[in-house]
Amino acid sequence: MTSFACPECGEQETLRGQQREGVIWIRCGRCAHEWRRDRDVCAQCGRRSMADRREPLLQKARGTQQSIVGFRIVAECWACGYRLD
Repeated sequence: MTSFACPECGEQETLRGQQREGVIWIRCGRCAHEWRRDRDVCAQCGRRSMADRREPLLQKARGTQQSIVGFRIVAECWACGYRLD
């Protein structure tokens, strides 16, 4: 999975997210820029192309055989492949 960066300074390491009133806000630790994290907009390519995808949860059954024991929802950009786990 690739990471995203501050739109002001490009920092990727010192980003902090905080949820306020159902919205996630990201603050950069380097330049203190704060922006709203829009779940529909891809943090990697900037397109409005994020979509929820079902990903199977696998468990080893016998030998090398695997069984699907459930699913989890993963947001993934259909344009560039970025995943938001």
